[in-house]
Amino acid sequence: MDTVLIPLFLGIALGVGLYARAIPQGDRSWWRFAATTVALAVAARLAGHSWTATLLASAAELVAVGMVWSGGTDAARAAARKYLTAVVLATLCTWAALALTGLGTLRPGAPWDKLAVALLLIGVALKLGLVPVYFWLPAVARASSAMTTALIVAVVDVGAFCELLTLRDTAPWIFTGFAPLWIGLAVLSLLGAALLALAQRALKPMLAFSSIDDMGYLLLGLVIGGADGMAGAWFGILGHALGKIVLFGAVGAAEWHLGRAVTLDDRGLSTPLPVASAAFMLGALGFIGIPPTLGFIGHWRLYLAGAELGGPLLLIVLYASSAMALLCYVRVIHRVWLGPAAAGPAVGTGGQPLPRAAAAVLLVFAIAPVLFGLVPNRLRPTLDPHPHVAELTGPLVANPLGGVK
Repeated sequence: MDTVLIPLFLGIALGVGLYARAIPQGDRSWWRFAATTVALAVAARLAGHSWTATLLASAAELVAVGMVWSGGTDAARAAARKYLTAVVLATLCTWAALALTGLGTLRPGAPWDKLAVALLLIGVALKLGLVPVYFWLPAVARASSAMTTALIVAVVDVGAFCELLTLRDTAPWIFTGFAPLWIGLAVLSLLGAALLALAQRALKPMLAFSSIDDMGYLLLGLVIGGADGMAGAWFGILGHALGKIVLFGAVGAAEWHLGRAVTLDDRGLSTPLPVASAAFMLGALGFIGIPPTLGFIGHWRLYLAGAELGGPLLLIVLYASSAMALLCYVRVIHRVWLGPAAAGPAVGTGGQPLPRAAAAVLLVFAIAPVLFGLVPNRLRPTLDPHPHVAELTGPLVANPLGGVK
């Protein structure tokens, strides 16, 4: 897992750095906080499943609070306080749960096992901003620069989720023995956040709620487990990280162009910002799971896992959430990016073209999920291909031990 995550985090850091040099995201303190956040997240993955990794991941979350605070506005400081509250509460709950379970190596007797799961569930919900404790993530998205939120969602939150994937292997009883609680949180998040995303007029909060919706999908796959559930969660979280860099980056480019927040009242931004527009569209297609993107691979496996667990009822829930996400992104693409440009001169920057460095970053991160979607098993070479894939590809499927099957 870490052989993929560490290069992913470093690639995200490089891309965000190039983007931020072209389109400033903050002062020098922002750069220090951003670099330290990524460094701590990478160090946590290098430390493996251990208390050292837990401490490093918690430190990354605390430093990310400073990245939000460095925005310097009253709104940024208020959002940072909300995020800090969530981080502190989540850290206390998670550490207590891990202490009770010995980092997932033992199951305490009743009622301590129930207490450990309850604390872990609360901690996870707060860390990822899941429904109903999503109070910090939309606030951070509104008040922060685009790449601040993108780093939190694509590095800090992805690292926290991947630690859950590890815990799913080391302590499966936490999820299988209390599956209704975890599934309830996942379903509440994917449906509730999809509805809340549709209710937004500003694009950055909409993207924040879309992230919560997607985390609901991924949590559902993790809880279900099995080949389909774990593969869906794994491929889905990689697509989640890449997609959010593209989507927030494209909206950040539009904000830089307009000199203000982008809302559904804006029109025709594809005319002055064709690269950002194309990147947003590609990112949206991947994020909602349209083939041949990596998002499609993840969603397809999650649908299979959902069908095995909950049958038609759970599939209806998944399809309803996907339909709302599709409507949300189609509305943004149709109203904000496509169509005739709004009359009048651009505000703030005089309609300057998108810097080449920022355009290159958006294109790379928009195309990457498509390329990875064509060769998904290369992202996890130890993963046996799904039987449907093996059936279609026959002897050309690579054997993890070398050669072909």
